[in-house]
Amino acid sequence: MEDLMKHLAQAKPPAPEVDPERMERDLARIIAMPRPAKVRTSLRRFGPVLVAAAVIALAVMLLPRPGPTVQPAAAPQRWHVLTQEWELMIVGEPANPYTVMLSATKERWAAADRQFDVFQKNGEVTPFSPDDEAKWEAAGKPSTAPQLGGHGSVRIGPMQLGVRRIDAPESNPFAGLPADPVELRKTLQTITGDNGSQDSLTYRTAMLAMQMTTANVRDDQRRAAFELIKTLDGVRLLGQTQLRDGRSGIGVAIPAPPTFQFTGFETQLVVNPETGLPMVKRNVLTAPQHGLPVNTPIFEELYLLLERTTIDPILPQGVTVNGNVESPIIER
Repeated sequence: MEDLMKHLAQAKPPAPEVDPERMERDLARIIAMPRPAKVRTSLRRFGPVLVAAAVIALAVMLLPRPGPTVQPAAAPQRWHVLTQEWELMIVGEPANPYTVMLSATKERWAAADRQFDVFQKNGEVTPFSPDDEAKWEAAGKPSTAPQLGGHGSVRIGPMQLGVRRIDAPESNPFAGLPADPVELRKTLQTITGDNGSQDSLTYRTAMLAMQMTTANVRDDQRRAAFELIKTLDGVRLLGQTQLRDGRSGIGVAIPAPPTFQFTGFETQLVVNPETGLPMVKRNVLTAPQHGLPVNTPIFEELYLLLERTTIDPILPQGVTVNGNVESPIIER
């Protein structure tokens, strides 16, 4: 079919060039053509219009033929992720510590050639509860407070918005992984291996599988990752789980290794049973600590959007891409 169209295009006569003098002669000839002696008034009234129409038709016939239509390139497909994150941190002097909450929105637009990350959007650090606010005020409302048991300080107040661009980012590492839970488990355990981390192999495998559920993968791969988590040692099935915003999904939980501030907690993942997409990932206390009761989330990543799109990234105005951005955590 392409050869046939090519031959037809070559056989087409070239478009005639526009000759203004010829057009004037043709127009004069048309005007000078003999008319019947009796012409109706309506025809006489529209005579100039008919002449003009004839001229336009002639001009159109003499216009060069347009070339072949060029199809625009297809818009690149992007993986768009929008999350709302918050985390609790214990700060202040050891004799009078209090809890602050770090909250912000993150957005990612990832394509094969370029990736944009918008971070610390609407970000702020505030006292977690009225009691924590009273302790902060009693300490003189400091703009920074030392981490309890850590080596840094925390800026209290609004966070600085940032935009990061990565050209030619690494390819999606999850795209080619198997969709069978058994084979996927073998693959992820091989990837994690013994990297010197104190985290157990089981927990590292679970974290990779949870990350895979948020990646740009097929639905069967995403479901395989969730099914894999359910088979790991120590994993607890939560069944129908309620979220703080009123939604519910199917959840799993796995014991988490201690951090410098919290020891007894577990990592939970709740997914939408209909789509397989994750709804929330969170760390929840399994024992009371620092005045916080059991079942208190100390970290939460709420997935607001996980979608494939062809629209251009929507970036905040007035923010320097890859500029210096202050972190809410300051090294001491």
